[in-house]
Amino acid sequence: MLPEAIINTPIFGIALTVIVYAICEQIIKRFGIKYVPPILMAAFLIVSFLLSAGISYEKFNAGGSFVSLFLGPATIALALPLHRNWKYVKENALAICGGILFGTVVSIVAIFFVAKLLGTSEIVLISMLPKSVTTPIAIEIAKTIGGIPPLTTAVVIMSGCFGAAFNHKLFNLVGMKNDLAMGLAIGLSSHGIGTSACVGVSMVQLTISGIAMGLTGIATSIAAPILLPILQNLWK
Repeated sequence: MLPEAIINTPIFGIALTVIVYAICEQIIKRFGIKYVPPILMAAFLIVSFLLSAGISYEKFNAGGSFVSLFLGPATIALALPLHRNWKYVKENALAICGGILFGTVVSIVAIFFVAKLLGTSEIVLISMLPKSVTTPIAIEIAKTIGGIPPLTTAVVIMSGCFGAAFNHKLFNLVGMKNDLAMGLAIGLSSHGIGTSACVGVSMVQLTISGIAMGLTGIATSIAAPILLPILQNLWK
């Protein structure tokens, strides 16, 4: 058991997050684990450790929350590939906007009807609607349409982790080679975590996925409150 003096300091949450993530990266590289992203493995190990040690989430988050401060700089860093590929983006602006609009509507409609067919409760269904949107925007959308923000956060993170683990494998399986299509698909469905998997694969993919991630958040925040009552009336 760790001393309370250590657990009660913000350094504990920061150190635990960084150390566990670094260990998970090494485990994945050492054993060639292809289907589990480091962030998913790290989250599982951290939760397991906190539960077994009887440490509350509040104590961990006193420092762990500081790690989220890096989300801002990491997101802003996407401006670099955007700048380098701006000409390509302008040339394909219509396809990008059309793909985001179509993908956003399909995502909301698919989640709604699949959840209904599986007998999901209304509040859980509503909480799942913004699953393809980056976490800060998804939380606000959930609040607006009457969902449960913590549940939305969990669904968003899981969507991103599965996207990061399987997106490119699915593309290879179906023989998809178009960076524009792949970038749109990743940004639309897997937001920031999925987008991070594009690093080292293709700068064009990374650029398009980053754009899709941002624009999908805007599109979903507008479309979800409009489509939800329409879908609810259709289901009656």
